[in-house]
Amino acid sequence: LGLAQAQAQEQVPFVASRAAQRELPKMLTMLRSILLLSLPALSQAEAGLSVFGHKVPDTDAISAAVVYAWELNSRNIPATAYRLGELNPETAYVLKTLDVLVPPLLGTLEPKAKVAIVDTNNPAELPEGIDKAKIHSIIDHHKLNGLTNSEPLEMDLRPLCSAGSVLYARAKARNVRPPRQIAGLMLSSILSDSLEFRSPTTTDLDKVYAQELAEIAGLDLHKHAEAMLEAKAQIDHLSAEELVMMDTKIFKIGGKKLRISVLETTKPAAPLAKQAALVEAQKKLVEKEKLDDVIFFVVDILNEAATFISASASATKLVERAWKVKVGKDGTVVLPGVLSRKKQMIPALEAAAQGGDEL
Repeated sequence: LGLAQAQAQEQVPFVASRAAQRELPKMLTMLRSILLLSLPALSQAEAGLSVFGHKVPDTDAISAAVVYAWELNSRNIPATAYRLGELNPETAYVLKTLDVLVPPLLGTLEPKAKVAIVDTNNPAELPEGIDKAKIHSIIDHHKLNGLTNSEPLEMDLRPLCSAGSVLYARAKARNVRPPRQIAGLMLSSILSDSLEFRSPTTTDLDKVYAQELAEIAGLDLHKHAEAMLEAKAQIDHLSAEELVMMDTKIFKIGGKKLRISVLETTKPAAPLAKQAALVEAQKKLVEKEKLDDVIFFVVDILNEAATFISASASATKLVERAWKVKVGKDGTVVLPGVLSRKKQMIPALEAAAQGGDEL
């Protein structure tokens, strides 16, 4: 009996070990989540490069941060992806579908913190203290927008529809095939920023890249795009201010500080029904942020048109001059074919602000 007990006792560690092995993947996932959540408490020096996109992040800003962190780490440059705000419904859907952990919020940016920036080079869209940070590199698809740096840095700016497109081009140049999840993020960036190729920012190269990435990620391109658009349209739970702030950027146009907000949706009737609340939200933002104006558009993705909702006489005058239209007595006007803030809205508003009398 004593021998049998001894043998049984010897077998216990082996049984426990096999049980632990079965639980190991869950334990590692939990540990990874805990480590990621604790990263904001670490200094940027300990965490390597902090990689992030713009404030009020969209799918491209979040996905590109994760993808670029992956690229940097593959080049033996320690990097961690962060976000500068909460996820919108579309981005939340993408990360959940691809089983990608949500990047942690960036904490206070310390002086001389080492950073890498994606999907913007506009200082108004970046965290406080960016002027004192050590910028390692910028990956973007927008025009130069005033960010300065005390030292030389790597910049990769290309006229493609998304930062995800630029990052895939970089991977191809290095002859690197991205993992499934990374490919899915790159694809999502392209589909989001191009509105599934409807936006005039879309290039032939973006379309080729999207097809290649869909194959690598094992995704049906059109079905994934439709699901993203459906997620983007789920806005009933959001307040008027949240709708105005869901996709928004600050620009200096004609010497004035303007917040240009775009709400892209396949179901425009829902936000348009909240016009009064949206106007009030714009007015509150102007006062709260000491802006000159908020210029707000509801973009009907399927019908490829933008509806401008005015909250001030000066905003009305600027839009009327930019598109040579007349804003109705209800404070709205439909702009057929207008989809892109980068390629259509900003250039038209800048041209209008530069010409004619004082706005």
